Amino acid sequence: MGYKIKAISRTVLVGVIIVIIIVGVAAGLAFTNFLQKPTTTPTPTTTPTTTPTTSPSPSLYSVQIGSATIRVSQDFYNFILQVKNNQLKVSINFWTSMLPFEVSNVQKVVNDFMSEYPGITVKYTGTVQNMKEAIKAGVVANDVENTAHVFTWAHDWTGEMADGGYIISLSDYLPPETISDIQTQYISIAYTAGVYKLKLYGLPWAAEAIALVINKNLVSKPPQTFDEMLNIMKQFNNPSQNKFGLAYQMDPYFLYPFITAFGGYYYNEDNDTLGVNSTETEQGIKFWIQNLLPYIDTRDLSHENQLKVFTDGRAPFIITGPWDIPAIKQVGIPIEVVPIPNIGDKTPKPFSGIKLLWITKLVANDKNRLFASILFSLWFSLNDNELKMLVDKAGFIPVKKSIVDHLNQHVSDYPITSGFANSITRSIPMPKSIKMSYVWGDVSNALNAIFTEYSQKGPDAAINSIRTYLNQAQQSILQKFSGKS
Repeated sequence: MGYKIKAISRTVLVGVIIVIIIVGVAAGLAFTNFLQKPTTTPTPTTTPTTTPTTSPSPSLYSVQIGSATIRVSQDFYNFILQVKNNQLKVSINFWTSMLPFEVSNVQKVVNDFMSEYPGITVKYTGTVQNMKEAIKAGVVANDVENTAHVFTWAHDWTGEMADGGYIISLSDYLPPETISDIQTQYISIAYTAGVYKLKLYGLPWAAEAIALVINKNLVSKPPQTFDEMLNIMKQFNNPSQNKFGLAYQMDPYFLYPFITAFGGYYYNEDNDTLGVNSTETEQGIKFWIQNLLPYIDTRDLSHENQLKVFTDGRAPFIITGPWDIPAIKQVGIPIEVVPIPNIGDKTPKPFSGIKLLWITKLVANDKNRLFASILFSLWFSLNDNELKMLVDKAGFIPVKKSIVDHLNQHVSDYPITSGFANSITRSIPMPKSIKMSYVWGDVSNALNAIFTEYSQKGPDAAINSIRTYLNQAQQSILQKFSGKS
């Protein structure tokens, strides 16, 4: 799951996470290797390889991990044989911060891995509170036994964790041929999400982005344009009867599609520019105030309340991510999922998050735990059977090419997953840079202030205050970028 917001401030949702699957889909990539069964034992094949010009790789062996055949070093290959044949014992800690239904499905993946590699014990902790800070503290204290060796979250943690020295780069421990073979398995935008400062830090296994979820009991046909959506919202909106046109939690993450529709943005890590107080960002917030807030239950903009408005049948639409689908299904509402409709010729582009598996620094000097952590991460992200199960049972959006291909070939079997996948095709990946951590808080403060103006003085006052509060946020963030605050 990507984000669970209890108030207008952004709090990353337990489990997340979200992403960019369909860039590969839109490009019409030909994907292969669907549901290929793992072999019982890896078959060593010394392969002639194209060696880098700087330093030649040692002898490489082809081995099947999950559903992919990749080239690995002799040391890693020997390790795989030993743990597969239960000739070597090693344990690793795997942490997630997920909801119970997600944990139960990931636990199955863990169990299946241990069945195939009985020499490795994976100690899985599924719902870790304040996981990022707990991992940081454990690495600083060198608490090897009680801290995660492998963990997963959306890709935007990468910069902070890498720059802080909490995670290792796979590029430092795997031959370039291995990295090259891995890269071919994922859609390009998912692989890129794991790359930071030209090194591969995380392996992708799922994606997420928000989309428009429609109550089919109330709306028979999805709106094709925002004007159609607006007309439906107006039709259903009746606050005096506790009914609303839209359920929609408000914070910087959820508001982003309407920022980008007008060309706005918060932070562009590619060219290191800040756009918080740009005219385009201001226009997006103005549109939000004029065209969305009047049809939302503004008494409580939290995730919990907005989801309840929808699950109670008191709104025809909710804008949310795949993490809320189990709760919606539980109450029996028939739904359809589509991208947020265009506003004229303007396309709302939500943030997307790629779920990555990272390895902490704690295993860097323990070869067996290092190899076990790498093998587990590879197997988790490359096993078609397990990834398909996570799609079928938990609604995760796949990023491995073969599973994306399967999804495309069976759209009618995956209407909800495909709907979110289509939203991902137009999404923008969250920045990985640590600088983005400064942006969230100040943008959230600005939105809180603007919303307070709306609540206390009305929409005109809120619109007139946008420029002031965005300027304040921009200045505060720039000071943090320069280390002056």
